[in-house]
Amino acid sequence: MRRGQRVRRPTWKVVQAQLEPTPVHVDFPEPPTPQPVPRVRLLVRPTHSQSRDAFGLSRSYKGMPSSIPDSPDALSYIPGYSHPKPLKKSQTIEAIVSPYPNLSSFLFDHNFWTTSTSKSRNDRDGLQALFKRPDFDPQDVKDTNFHRIEEELRGRSSRNSWEQERGWKKSQIHIGIPTGKKRTALVRREDAAHQARVRNAPCVPPFAEADLDGFPVFVGDFHHRSICEVVRETFSLDPAARSFHYHPYEKTYQSPVDPTLPTERVYDELYTSDTWIREDAKIQMMKLGQSVPERDLPRAIAAMMFWSDETVLNPFGQNKAWPVYIFFGNQPKRERSAPTAGGGRHLAYLPEVSGLHMLCQVII
Repeated sequence: MRRGQRVRRPTWKVVQAQLEPTPVHVDFPEPPTPQPVPRVRLLVRPTHSQSRDAFGLSRSYKGMPSSIPDSPDALSYIPGYSHPKPLKKSQTIEAIVSPYPNLSSFLFDHNFWTTSTSKSRNDRDGLQALFKRPDFDPQDVKDTNFHRIEEELRGRSSRNSWEQERGWKKSQIHIGIPTGKKRTALVRREDAAHQARVRNAPCVPPFAEADLDGFPVFVGDFHHRSICEVVRETFSLDPAARSFHYHPYEKTYQSPVDPTLPTERVYDELYTSDTWIREDAKIQMMKLGQSVPERDLPRAIAAMMFWSDETVLNPFGQNKAWPVYIFFGNQPKRERSAPTAGGGRHLAYLPEVSGLHMLCQVII
């Protein structure tokens, strides 16, 4: 205090310097929850390449193949693998030659049907050789009724027992013949009313089961087999499947004379194409559930090709058939195309349709 009792107060600058700074609260947002990083599972298959041969050809596989059928030294660097041989069930002679009672009766009748109608010296020599066979006993043929056996064999053929054992089925084929009517509104209403009457009928005719455009006509019986059954039978029981290729590869050519020339790609089989290689990679990377029993089995492509042409059944050309064959691209083409290789498997028989046959049905 000074004179005059006046209180001297500090200036604002002094007060501001002495005051503590006001605390400032800043609300920071909570850090975001880290999202799980998606894991990418990359399956890399090592490339297996062969050394070039004398012609400058080489193969390159994606992964280690389980077998290379046409490679002579495949077992030197690939684990041994052999295609399963067909399972053969042991049968007795009586079961094989049935309905013949014994082997002697079968041999005697076989000699009768395989010889010519006009007897010759060769037929006489063949019959004499039959009597000299150690497994032939004339006493077994003495009481054999060959007429009854022929009737039984004919009955077996009519019952199609052999076809049923091989998985053959018979279906009916119906097609629609154009009626020539314009599809006006009135015609559509009439067709709809006709279809309603057919559906409400107590007995539906066979051709009404399929929705066909035009007049339905029965073509005939279609004999066929299951495609899956043919694939399963061929790949597991056919001896030709031992030469099938289940692993695609890239074939390249390098000139053995001038190695400086660029490498060229060679396409000679279906399993050397880019399409086959891409599809094989897809099925190898395909995910299967834990409950699928086939998830650990090897995977391969079965390339199917279908072909049909008219076939003459007798030398005079009167009886004809239209068989449908299935060929497999896994088989090398030099074996598949050989006439005596039997590369085609029977899949179906197309019924023959003539214009007169269809016209008669339309008139009736």
